[in-house]
Amino acid sequence: MCQILRVAFLALLALPNALAKPHPKEYVANYDDLPWDELTPNPLPSGYKSLTYNIFQVDQYDGFISPSSGTQYAMAFGGSGNISVSDPSTSFTLKSFNYACSSGVPQPECAISMWGFKGKKLAVKQVIVFPRLDPGHYIEEFVMNGTVLGNKWKGLTSVGFSIARKDNGGDMYGGLMIDDLRYTISK
Repeated sequence: MCQILRVAFLALLALPNALAKPHPKEYVANYDDLPWDELTPNPLPSGYKSLTYNIFQVDQYDGFISPSSGTQYAMAFGGSGNISVSDPSTSFTLKSFNYACSSGVPQPECAISMWGFKGKKLAVKQVIVFPRLDPGHYIEEFVMNGTVLGNKWKGLTSVGFSIARKDNGGDMYGGLMIDDLRYTISK
């Protein structure tokens, strides 16, 4: 009888842990673990670290703007793209990432618009700025900037990006580079 009570007591102690929600899984996408071929397009594979990338491709450091880590980054040629959860029963919280606009030198300030969606509903919008790139600098001086995002970027199903010239909101012919994308996935 004592043994039965002891087992029942231990089972009661374990019950809150069994009923607790699973903790979100943290990820850092740095893209260095993906294959890259200079002669072909390099789209990110579907479900890469639990996210799906639309328009973004793997690109490799070519001596212009250094990635924040390693030698590769994700690039949205044409400056716009989307990142979404692979599994519709999950959501993600975007925590931080490094970024650059890449359209050569000189390059005006670049406004990067970001939209976060929960399903089809717009949940958050933000604009970040990549600084102007002027001639007269060593190429190694051009580096990615970083941003840390707050609680508004929690529980999203997708995030869209688009770049434009900051001075007039016009077309920016180039690409959006991202690296070290930090996020959590929740069920």
